[in-house]
Amino acid sequence: MYMCKMSKEMKNLYHNTEEYFNRLRIFKKYMSYCPKEDQQTSVYETFENLKLKRDSLRVLAVGAGDGSSDVPIIDILHSKQCHINYIVVEPIMAEVEKFKSLVASKQEQGQWARVRFEFHQTTIESYLEESQTRVAEDNFDIILAIHSAYNMSDPEGVFAGLYERLQKGGLLLNTITAGPLEKLYAKIKERHPESRQCVGSAWLRRMIQRRLPDIEINTTYKKIALLADECFKEESQEGNMLLDFLTQTLDFRKAFLREYLVTSWHS
Repeated sequence: MYMCKMSKEMKNLYHNTEEYFNRLRIFKKYMSYCPKEDQQTSVYETFENLKLKRDSLRVLAVGAGDGSSDVPIIDILHSKQCHINYIVVEPIMAEVEKFKSLVASKQEQGQWARVRFEFHQTTIESYLEESQTRVAEDNFDIILAIHSAYNMSDPEGVFAGLYERLQKGGLLLNTITAGPLEKLYAKIKERHPESRQCVGSAWLRRMIQRRLPDIEINTTYKKIALLADECFKEESQEGNMLLDFLTQTLDFRKAFLREYLVTSWHS
């Protein structure tokens, strides 16, 4: 068995934003969530219990991608008969354009009539820095961070900043990896100390509570299945991209093979 450290040849996926999102899309493709009806029920229960007695809502969607994950949330909020200012912060232009196309399609069909969208093609770190001087009325009733913490440069600092921008009685909803997959990321960090810190449910919870000891955190776990068979097919483009995402390393198979050969030669 050969052990090796991450060398300069092994590039952290986090530092390659566009490649990261390409692989995240493949990761989502091979994940099998709970039935769609259960997802809708879970989303409905989360927002139905949100007691916001206002005629309008301000919502911030962090790293929203193409908007597909936001659709059931927007639908439920729109059903509350209130006006919604929906601010989207997404660094990848291609994803922003897809979200805009989704909005145009929905509104052409007569949906989301009371939703006003505002798009910012930037990172959440830059957005928070640029908007830190805004008045309290510009804070948010709802902040969504759906599988976006992985690509934050400083998750602890970002979530502290997001919490400061939350209206009293508001909701900050974060979805993130937990369980075996979080343990896998921790193992990668253990093997490759130079790699980025694993960002998972348990780690992020500790970081947030350290910064905000009085915060109230409610956690709900949902089971998913990951179809990883494709990773074992060396010539599969999607399998290699999925392997990259699981190891958070760009071109992991090729990079690890180089490291393996070097380690074998010198042993």
